[in-house]
Amino acid sequence: MLAYKQEWLDNKVLHEEAEEAYRQQCISKEEKERIFQAYPVPFYTPNIFIRIGLFLLTVVIVLFSFGLFGLMFIQLIKESWQGLIIFFGLITYGALEFMIRETKHHRSGVDDALLWGSISLLLSGITMALPNDTPYLVYSLIIFMVTAYAALRFADTLMSIAAVIALLACLFYAAINMGTAGRIAAPLLLMIASYGIYAWARKWDWKTKWRHYRHCGSIIEITTLLTGYLSVNYLVVREASNEFFDLNLAPGQSIPAAWLFWIFTVLIPLAYIAAGVWKKNVILLRTGLVLIAGIVLTVKQYHHMAPIELEMTLGGLVMIGIAYVLIRYLKTPKHDFTSQEIDNTHLLEKIQGESLVVSESFTPTPTPAPGFNFGGGTGGGGGAQGGW
Repeated sequence: MLAYKQEWLDNKVLHEEAEEAYRQQCISKEEKERIFQAYPVPFYTPNIFIRIGLFLLTVVIVLFSFGLFGLMFIQLIKESWQGLIIFFGLITYGALEFMIRETKHHRSGVDDALLWGSISLLLSGITMALPNDTPYLVYSLIIFMVTAYAALRFADTLMSIAAVIALLACLFYAAINMGTAGRIAAPLLLMIASYGIYAWARKWDWKTKWRHYRHCGSIIEITTLLTGYLSVNYLVVREASNEFFDLNLAPGQSIPAAWLFWIFTVLIPLAYIAAGVWKKNVILLRTGLVLIAGIVLTVKQYHHMAPIELEMTLGGLVMIGIAYVLIRYLKTPKHDFTSQEIDNTHLLEKIQGESLVVSESFTPTPTPAPGFNFGGGTGGGGGAQGGW
């Protein structure tokens, strides 16, 4: 399913772990070089600055090519711009597959630009070609299918985020199409669906069979934690209700069951932090700390208790205080969880064993000098006697 060669992806992971082991002084430079030689990675992956430059250059080339392509066939298409956009999106996708297969680009900026460009063109053309009265559920379903395919094919984190959001949008529009009951239950449905996807991502086998999608798994966890909170955040629910359900709430007027959403708004970030410490989960912990700002912003939007400068100062002091308490609490490791940086021992042990195997494989066996043959000696008593 992956467009990239899996053997090279495995070797790239091994290179990264060997670099980490070398930095931790668990292997020597010679052992690291032997690993690199024994497990080559022919991918073209430049540094971040060249990657950004190639990305921008590729975007410019795609845009100019699309403009030139449109001018060449403007007399033929006239009002069929949707077909032209879809066709050029397919050409861009073909160029992406070619660059990966023939020129071995991997996260070089070129493949990123071609991927995002082709998906954007295809989705734009498809959505423009659909009738104006097409339900939003259909749009969401199409976006989900296209982005899910792109995420599976290229293990792209941005496509993974888009696929998760599109799936949740499908559930949202399906719920509101069910009438009043569905509209009332939509926020809770989205929260349950988000945490269901999060639980699936946590249990999925990202270490062996799906090892090349591990970054996608991490970004799915972060995305669903955020969507799970935002789906029941009071500010989001109130403003979304005004936008989608035409409640026309007056300033200061609350939505039905406002107390429930206020509870979720305040307690969920705190629950993330507590669960992160308890389960030794850094993603939960950091997401909870970030969402503390969501509590402050939501409360500030509807309750003006003090000048903005004072509220921001108090909010910052609260976040600093929480961070300080956690750092002090975890300064001494508690249940294998600490605030201090630790070595990734299980990976280092793995690399050290791997390097020994490579070292043994590539170290030439000593051979005796010509004319030097063992055998024929004798020995006895307390020391060797006889002759060679």
